[in-house]
Order: sequence, then structure tokens, then C-alpha cells
Amino acid sequence: MRAAAALALGLACACDLAWAADAPPPGSAPAEPALPRWEAGLAAGIGHVPDYPGAARARTRGIVLPVLVYRGPVLRIDDGGIRGRVFNSTDWSLDLSATGAFNAKADGLRQGMPALDYLFGIGPQAVYKGWLQHGAGPSLHLKLRALMSTDLRHLDARGFSFDPELRWRLPAIAGTPAALTLSLQPTWASRPLHRYFYEVAAAEATATRPAFAARPGYLGTEVGATLSDRSARGLSWFVTARAMSLHGAANTASPLLRDRSNLSVGAGVIWTPWRSSERAAD
Repeated sequence: MRAAAALALGLACACDLAWAADAPPPGSAPAEPALPRWEAGLAAGIGHVPDYPGAARARTRGIVLPVLVYRGPVLRIDDGGIRGRVFNSTDWSLDLSATGAFNAKADGLRQGMPALDYLFGIGPQAVYKGWLQHGAGPSLHLKLRALMSTDLRHLDARGFSFDPELRWRLPAIAGTPAALTLSLQPTWASRPLHRYFYEVAAAEATATRPAFAARPGYLGTEVGATLSDRSARGLSWFVTARAMSLHGAANTASPLLRDRSNLSVGAGVIWTPWRSSERAAD
């Protein structure tokens, strides 16, 4: 999962709980005092999320994790995710981002089928930030991720996804230090991911769950809103809501895609009492 990132799985799998609001792209915010090179602490969150895109069932999930924030000249682990800052100019940046999602038991529509394991992705992200003014306004994030799943014993490839995301950041909402980030993100994915969610093999077919061969293509579009506040020293919080539409998706005929719209909500806090005396360069 993205430690210190928003509820924004690049796969558009609305079953990911992460730990802070979307930050403006690197280099877009106004000048401020240098931050510590590293910070460490704990993150805790809770969310009500569907098992996978189009699932008929949603569950409440909670988690507590250790958090490390590192602001190096190339590698960054912060509220933008895990990023390798490959290129950065006035209007564009290119970095590496990672994300992930919870597992889900094989029951309900998937009774008798393999469980869905923890899912994560990693890949390059190109960010256009030329529209931003002092960290506020729209930005475009073009994300390409290789996808993998794991049961913590084995690792399986799940293809790749392409997620162009438009974000709009509104700082200082209603005169408070809280910021609101709005997002719109369609997702396209290769066949292995669609098979993972929606395919029904002949041996898994039942009277109410016919065999189905999944195909690649459009997965769905997610609209999100995240309110966050990072004004307190060593303490931040967020609340988020995300709605996903699967109307027109490549595999709406699958018996495993029951609902063509999903809603996820979540909230969390991040506490980082330990920090370095050394300051980051930018």
C-alpha cells in the first residue's frame, strides 16, 4: 500500500486504504521552511470498501502501520507515495510511484473460487503541473503500473494498468489549514488483471455463475474527494470518498461484476514524532 498516500489505487480497484491526502506535484508548492530529511511514526486508518471493482459486497477494513517519510534528492517516500524523482522541470516531472490494495476472501459471488490476494503496482508517473498556481489548481498525472498479487508466500504477475488522472487541489478550505483534492481517473488494464477479477473458468462455473472469458480494455472511472490537514507538527489527518463507475467497462457481462457503481469511504491519521535534525534540500 502507499504509505502516506491517498485512497487512490492506480488500478482503480476501490479496495485500497492509504494514509494521507494527495499532495501537489513536486515543485508546485510555494516556498516554505525546509522539512526534516526523514520522519517516522505510525499511521492508522479505517474504510468501507468493495472487495474489487464491481463487487456486490463491501466491507469495513482497518489497519495500523509504521510510517517512514524520507526526502532524499532522488528517492522520496512522502505524501506523494514512493517516488524516484527521475526528471523535474517547471511544467513536467517524471517519477516512480507505487500503490496497493487489500486481499478479499472467496465468498459471495466468488464462492468456491480462489481468494483475491493483496494487490500492488509500481511504475512511472509523468505529471504535468503547468496549470498550478502556488500549489493550487489542476494537475495531470499519467500513471503506468506493472501489477502483482501476493499471499505473502508467492508472487504472481497481473499485467499492467494505465491511469490518466486529473486532480484539482483547493488549499485553505473555508479559511482553515485543510486542503481539498478532487480527482477524476479512468483506468484501462491488460487482460491478466481483468482475468484476475472477472474470469470464470469452466471448472468454476455453476448454475448461477456461468463460465466467462475476460478481455482487456476499459476497467472503469473513479471520482474522488479528499479533505486533509497537515498543519500540526508531526500529526496529519484525512477523510476521503471515492465513487467508481463501471458502465461501459470491458467485462460488464461477467457474472462476477454485479454492481456497475461502487462507493468507498475512509479516514485516517498519521503521527510522526521522530524526525531528523538534518533538513531536506528542497
